[in-house]
Amino acid sequence: MIKKNININFYLLLGLIILSFLLRFVVVYFVRDIAIGNEWNILIDNLVKFKSYSLYTFDNKLIPSVYMPPMYPFFIYLIKIITSFEGDNLIHLIIFIQIILSTYSVYVFYQLNQNFFSEKLSLINSFIFSFVPLNLYACGQISSINLQIIFSLLFLKFFLLIIKEPITKNIIIFSMVSGLSILTRGEFILIFAGMIFFILLNKKIKFINFVKITLIVLLVISPYLVRNYIHFNQIFIVKSLGFNLWKGNNQLSTVDGFENIEKNEFTSLKYKLDNLEKNKYYEVSKDKIFLKEAIYNINNNLLRYFKLFLKKYLSYYFIDINSKYPNYYNFFHIFPIILISLLSFPGLFVFYRKKKIENKCFGLYLFLNLMIFSIFFILPRYKLAILPVQIILASYFFIYIIKKLNKVT
Repeated sequence: MIKKNININFYLLLGLIILSFLLRFVVVYFVRDIAIGNEWNILIDNLVKFKSYSLYTFDNKLIPSVYMPPMYPFFIYLIKIITSFEGDNLIHLIIFIQIILSTYSVYVFYQLNQNFFSEKLSLINSFIFSFVPLNLYACGQISSINLQIIFSLLFLKFFLLIIKEPITKNIIIFSMVSGLSILTRGEFILIFAGMIFFILLNKKIKFINFVKITLIVLLVISPYLVRNYIHFNQIFIVKSLGFNLWKGNNQLSTVDGFENIEKNEFTSLKYKLDNLEKNKYYEVSKDKIFLKEAIYNINNNLLRYFKLFLKKYLSYYFIDINSKYPNYYNFFHIFPIILISLLSFPGLFVFYRKKKIENKCFGLYLFLNLMIFSIFFILPRYKLAILPVQIILASYFFIYIIKKLNKVT
């Protein structure tokens, strides 16, 4: 009987993986990006032609770029140089690889669920995660969100493993995934630091393993850190903190930010940017101006930007009721998102009652994502970063209600 159940679960999981792949393939055939975005395109062209990670050219000299995290541009660059594909063929291959990564993420999510639920419920949750329209649609976008999702799920999977089984293999994989996540999304370094210090303080990881993890992460990101130090005499991943903070905290900012500096409200800012010296420090200096402007805005109208922060926080957790993104209010998008978000909120309290370290870590991961990104701005695709945790929380609440109803009857 047990063997029969194992076989059934195996075939159900296999069916889910195959169906996930096929449905993604069908969806992106109809809904996908048909061109590589302008900034991605410039970065990749300069990498291919001049072996330089650059956005700007001044006096016929390429200026080293520090505006965007390097992982996704190098992901596209590697595909391009390995295959020599151009145009539509390159885009189709990028999207195909993203479909494979997204399909694999369904399996990783299934493995995560096994830490909390039965095989049956793990399969149900994985089905929900796989077929949420936002997750299907993301595969067809030329966007780093595709790498962010698979890396974040692998991060959570191996985070739990280094607590339960702190063997060398798990420590190395966890550290490498963490480093790649930081290179994909600069803000992730704060999530990584918060999570790793949390289990260190709770004595769920040995100090020697903490040191190993830190050293391996530094090793993974060190080539890019060294590159930036050589060019700018500073150690950093990206220099877009100022712009992102300003985009989410200026006079015209909404939940999803505002960045058009041609508006009359930004005349003074535009003047400063237009008069920046065109040298290798251009992007660094530009970001400093945006940072000062954002801090000035916040300090001079703290109440407004605190209210905006709360709106971003709630929009990230639930839904942005004032979104201007096309097709945002499509029923097939908002219904599952709203349902999962509403069920996950009370589920958070049920989840925490277990007082298990795994539960606390997942709660911390959710909290850090909400706090960090709400300081800046929230785009619709960001929801995918917290959706896996919300599905798990919603399941906890659903199980709790079922148990209560069974006791009553």
